Amino acid sequence: MIGMALGVTTLVLALGVMRGFESVVTQKIIGFDTHIRIEKLFDSGFDLDADKISEIASIPGVDNIFPIKKIEVMLKANGITEGALLEVMPEDALKKLYSVSANYQSEETNRKGLIIGAALAEQLQIGVSDRILVYDLGSFTDQLGLPSIAGTEVHAIYESGMVDYDKSYLYCSPETMNDLFPSGGKGDDYGIFLSDLALTDIVMNQVDEILPYSHLSISWRDRHQTLFNWMKTQQLPIFVIFSLIMIVAVVNIASTLILIIMEKRTEIGTLRALGTSRKRIRRIFAIEGFLMGLTGTLMGILLSIFFTWLQSTFGLISLPSDVYFMDKVTILIGIEDVIEISAGVILLAIVSSLIPAMQASQLQPADTLRQE
Repeated sequence: MIGMALGVTTLVLALGVMRGFESVVTQKIIGFDTHIRIEKLFDSGFDLDADKISEIASIPGVDNIFPIKKIEVMLKANGITEGALLEVMPEDALKKLYSVSANYQSEETNRKGLIIGAALAEQLQIGVSDRILVYDLGSFTDQLGLPSIAGTEVHAIYESGMVDYDKSYLYCSPETMNDLFPSGGKGDDYGIFLSDLALTDIVMNQVDEILPYSHLSISWRDRHQTLFNWMKTQQLPIFVIFSLIMIVAVVNIASTLILIIMEKRTEIGTLRALGTSRKRIRRIFAIEGFLMGLTGTLMGILLSIFFTWLQSTFGLISLPSDVYFMDKVTILIGIEDVIEISAGVILLAIVSSLIPAMQASQLQPADTLRQE
């Protein structure tokens, strides 16, 4: 039963860690990006007119739709140069990017300037209110071949815990963009915030029916598909590896019951001599295997809940945030995982008891009593 409990604990915690990691990453990705983004596929000359934007805004579940400008820039400060992607959004949209707005430090509100990540600020050795040069890399395509250069201040510094994103993305309002590069950046994209993420696929299908052929809607999950595919590839091998522990526990149950049968041969023979049927003998050992599996499963669930509480309360296992997007292991136990694991383990325990039960029912009363 202890082996079964340890196996259940390990399996529940393994799935809980995977669920927790995916949940944390998902929340941070959503806080970095719009729920749905409308992108222009090519320079067709066809743009979204006011009627189509109003039609999209009226779709049930759409909370807000707004234009987005993207511009590849190079930042220079203190003799250090770094590249990044600047995204320009209205002020109310920036506030909804909670991975950015909920974590930044700023001396003043509603001030013009750039919002940059803490990792990028550390590389450039700058802080809030420091001056910084911004190069519009897209202007290299102009006939003159000279980049547009402008200076501005750092309005705020955010720290989301996802270092790769903090290094790559910076934000500003349209007012700041007009001061820097009035005619720069791509303005053909639109962002959509939803009232409920569960409506993402439904809203996207309705948006696609409205969009002209030159535009495409992409969800937050599609835009970061590589990261989520990587997480899925980790789940199957981890589940298989830790499931092997359960196989060991099941074998232990079978071997334990076989040993009990060897020790209780006389008692089994006595029961058979008194008229106990083979079916009842089989039932006795099947029930014993079931009780072993049930007890071990309950112990394992309680242990996993206890370890989850320890980790969430004290953060015993820490992680480097620049690698794992979080500073400690997050365990999220799903009710469906507990039910499936419990049912599977108990079923395996019953199955493992069938062979010993059959063996016990085949014992002959005369043989067992004669040996005694």
